[in-house]
Amino acid sequence: MEAFWIAVAVVAMAELGDKTQLVAIVMANRYRRPLAVAAGMAVALGSMHALAALGGAWLARLLPDRLMEWLVALGFAVIAIWMARSSGRDRSDVPRPKTRRHAFATAVLVFAMLEFGDKSQFTTIALSMTLNPAWMVGLGAAIGSVLINLPMIWLGYRLQEKLPHQLLHRLATALFALVAMVLLVQAFQGHT
Repeated sequence: MEAFWIAVAVVAMAELGDKTQLVAIVMANRYRRPLAVAAGMAVALGSMHALAALGGAWLARLLPDRLMEWLVALGFAVIAIWMARSSGRDRSDVPRPKTRRHAFATAVLVFAMLEFGDKSQFTTIALSMTLNPAWMVGLGAAIGSVLINLPMIWLGYRLQEKLPHQLLHRLATALFALVAMVLLVQAFQGHT
């Protein structure tokens, strides 16, 4: 159960200020079908994090323990740098749907494409390389991702503009940097 809760918390932090939140706001506003958008988002995020968890578990079996420790630690450092370099508000990636038809299918497709290769997916891979069982990591990552993005569908654009977005983004970046430093110290100590 520990793997589940760690994945929920860490992936939720990775999603703070991510373009997934902006897309959730735009799709809900454009389609005016929040339940269909929410269901599509949940299916897409669940599927993508399940694949990431399985991939991480597979990599964990292939790689030697020492190399895996270093890769996971460096992975968290890369994610922290990635988050620090981005503002979390890239509006050029936000799709502009024009019709209310097929909201669920469009949401599944759009959110799956957004998550492919996203920092939260790489976070899930890293977590499933070190935490067991992998299916609990995948489930926790999916739930953390949905929980942090779901409110954006209902809060709407106006309230999002009033949230301390930059502060939340900086806190998430600091958390990833801290986790990376702890893991790097542990990997270094295990090496000596």
